[in-house]
Amino acid sequence: MRMVHRLAAVLAAVAVTGSPATAANAQTQARAAEDLRPALLTPADLPEGFVPIAAATDDDGAVTLGGNFPGCPSLDPVTGDGTTAAAVTYSKGAVGPYLTDALVHFPAGGAATAMDRLTAAVTTCKSFSQELAGITVRFTLTPAQVPATLGEKAFGVRMTGDTDFGIAVTADIIAVRRGDFVLWLNDMTVGTAGAGLVGTLARTAADRCAQQVKGC
Repeated sequence: MRMVHRLAAVLAAVAVTGSPATAANAQTQARAAEDLRPALLTPADLPEGFVPIAAATDDDGAVTLGGNFPGCPSLDPVTGDGTTAAAVTYSKGAVGPYLTDALVHFPAGGAATAMDRLTAAVTTCKSFSQELAGITVRFTLTPAQVPATLGEKAFGVRMTGDTDFGIAVTADIIAVRRGDFVLWLNDMTVGTAGAGLVGTLARTAADRCAQQVKGC
C-alpha cells in the first residue's frame, strides 16, 4: 500500500508543481495582473468528498499541461515565457480519484500550436514506459470521444498504465482550445477504474471559462 501511495503522490503532482516560476519576458509581465483562478472549477462543481490539495499560478509556482513524461515528448509541458496559467487539483483519497483543472492563456497563435502537440500524443505515443517513484509504469494511450462543441478544437485521451506490482494507473484527459486559451482536465486514479469525471465536468469548465475570462 505504501508503494501505491507513493506512486499516487507523484502522478497527482503532474499538472500542478511547486517549483518557482521562471524568468518572464515583457509579454509575461504585461499579463501579470491576469488572474485565471476564477475560471477554474470549485469544490461545488465536483461530487461530494473532493477537497483541494494543490494549486498554482505563474506567480507562486509552475503550471504545466502534459507532464514529466520523457517517453512521450508530445506530453512535455506547453507553458513557458509568454503564457499565463492557473491550475488546481482536487482529491477524494490517497489513491484518488485526482481531478486537475488547468487553464493557460497563450500569445496569439500559441494555443493552436500547443493543441497540435498535445493531440499528437495519441499517435506518437501509443505506448511508452517510464519510471515514476521508483516504479516502471507501462502506459498505453487510446483516443476518447469529446464533444466538438466545447471549443474550436478538443481532444480526449485515456492513459492506462500497468506495473510489475499489479498497480494500475488510469488517467482520462480532455484538452480544449477556446481562442488563445487551452483548458485541461485530468482525472487520475491509482489501483481503481477511472472515475469518469472529465466527461461530466468538461462542459462546466468550458462555461466557467467563458463567463469569467474575456476571450475564452
